[in-house]
Parts: sequence; C-alpha cells; structure tokens
Amino acid sequence: MSPLILTILIIVIIGINLIFLIFSFKLFSSFNTRVDALTQLFQGSLTQQFLQLTQNMSENLASSRKELSEALSLLSVSLQDRVERLQSSNEARLEDIRKNVETKLVENMDRNVSVVKEMTEQLTNLRGTAQRIVEISQDINQLSSILQSPKLRGNIGEFELENMLKQILPSEHFQMQAQLGEVRVDAAVYLKEGILCIDSKFPLENFRRMNEPNLREEEKKKYARDFAQDVKKHIDAIASKYIIPDTTLDFAFMFIPAESVYYEILLNPELHRYALEKKVIPVSPNSLYAFLQTIAIGLRGMKIEQEARRIEQLLLSLKKDFDTFKDRFRLIGRHLDNAKSQFITADADVQRLDNRLSSLSLQGTTPDALPPEDKNSE
Repeated sequence: MSPLILTILIIVIIGINLIFLIFSFKLFSSFNTRVDALTQLFQGSLTQQFLQLTQNMSENLASSRKELSEALSLLSVSLQDRVERLQSSNEARLEDIRKNVETKLVENMDRNVSVVKEMTEQLTNLRGTAQRIVEISQDINQLSSILQSPKLRGNIGEFELENMLKQILPSEHFQMQAQLGEVRVDAAVYLKEGILCIDSKFPLENFRRMNEPNLREEEKKKYARDFAQDVKKHIDAIASKYIIPDTTLDFAFMFIPAESVYYEILLNPELHRYALEKKVIPVSPNSLYAFLQTIAIGLRGMKIEQEARRIEQLLLSLKKDFDTFKDRFRLIGRHLDNAKSQFITADADVQRLDNRLSSLSLQGTTPDALPPEDKNSE
C-alpha cells in the first residue's frame, strides 16, 4: 500500500473518532440534562413522600404511645397486685423457713450438746483407758522381768495348773505336789486305771530370743535349736520320773502355761514326734481344759457306776429282807388259818351247846321267882 493511501485512511479514522466523540459528548450532555430533571423530580416526590411518612409516623407514634401508656398502666396494676401477693406468700414462706430453721437449730444445738457430752465422756474414758494401758504396760514389763526367773515361771505354771484342777475336778481326785516314791510331781490325778502325772514346764528363754525382731537367719536357727533342746530335756525328765509301771499311767502330761510356746512345739514335727515316742503329751491351758473335762466326765461315770453298785447291793439286801418278811407273813397266814379253823370248830360247839340249852325247859323257875340274895352270906 502506498503511503498516501495509508495517510488518507488514518485521517479518515481520526475524523470518524472525532465525530463519534462529538456525538457522544452531545448525547452525554442531553443525558445529564435528563438526569438532572429526573433527580429534581425524584427529590421533590421523595421530599413529599418523606413529609407524608413523617406525619403518618407521628400520628402512629402518638397512637402507639397512648396505647402503650394504657397497657403499661394495666401492667403496672397487675404487676403491683402480683408483687403484693408474691410478697405476702414470700413472707409466709420466710416465716415457715424461719420457724423450721429455728427448730432445726435448736435440735442441732441439743444434738451437738449431747454429742459434745458423749465426746467428753469418751475422751474421759479414753483418758482412763490410756492410763490403764500405761498401767498394763508397766505390769507387763514387771511380769516380763518376773518371768526371767525360771523358778518364778515354774511357780506361775503350777499356780495356773492348780486353779484349773480346782475348777474342773473334785478335790478327792487330785493332789498338788504329790509324792510318788522318791519324786514329787506338780499334780497327780487319781483315776481308776492309775495316777496321771502332770508336770508344769515353761521353756521361755530361748523361745523369746528366737522371736526377737531384727534377728539374722543364723541366729534365729541357733535359738530355735536351743529351744528344741530345752524342750527335749523337759520331756526326758518327765518320762524318767513320772511314768512309773504299776503306779502311774503309761503316759504323762507336760503342762505349758503359754499358748505361743505350746504352738511352737506343735509346729515342730520333730519335737512333737519325740514327745509322743517318750509318751509325754504337751498340753496348753486350752487343751488341758478339754482333757480335764473328759476326765471329769469319766469320773462322773465312775461315780454313777459306784452308786449303781451300791443301789444293787441295797436291792439285794432288800430282797433278802423281803424274803424273810414273806416267810413270816406266810407263817402268820398259816396261824390265822389254824385260828380260823379253831374258831369255826368252837363256833360249832357253841352253837350245839346253845341248841341244847334252848331245848331244856326250866319249869317253875324264873328270874323273878328266885329267892332273894342273902346279904349276910358275904
């Protein structure tokens, strides 16, 4: 394309754009004019409508304000009535609550006073109990020091043994410190089969040592062996002294006053077997009580047997006396039979004599015709 034609085209395009711009400017000016007119018209209409709306709203607001005032007045009256009723109801409830609170306070005060009184009494009792515990602990300490002496331990065991025997057995069936030949036993129970010997032993020293806390295992085993050796010595002494053929029973009791020591012996199978082999039976207060009760039942059975024999002898003697009485009674019967026979015979003779006398006629002689009695003949 030649430059001339290109220049002409550019000029034409620029002209067209200028024409369009001019037309657009005029059109925009006309549009602005119309827009201004419409804006003025709209503003006037809007102002009029706004004034009308404001007037309507004022009227509606006045009417609503009046209705609201009337409603508020009614509501105030209703609320005042409800408040008064609620206040009276609350006052009644508060009065009931006050009375209940006062009643509960009085009850709680009384209960608290009684609780305080009980607590005071319990504290007093606890104080006394604590004092008794202190005294008991002191007594236990004294008893512990007393039990350190073997002789005193033996005396305690003999005292307890004597009390048990007195409580269960008749006095004629046992004896304390009984002499058996050259030896003396703590207690001897006299039975039909022989004498039961009971000797009191209290192996406490090594038992206490083996049960002390904080002991090493080797020390504990050593004291346990020493304890077993002490018990075996007591068993041997009882077996050699208090089992006497033809005098005592073939076994004897070893009385151990402490239950803990007794159970330690029972829990040692070797010791228990050794005692049974020697025919020495370890007994504690509880087990001895059961043995003595059994013996007491046997003694009552023996007494019943003796009484039965005595009654049998009395019955035999009574039978003998009855046989004698029977013989004498029969002899009296025979005598009575003979007397009856003699009576019948005599009665028959009297009857015959009466008949004979009745047959006699005593003529001319009557009791009135008898001569008078001569008084001088006397």
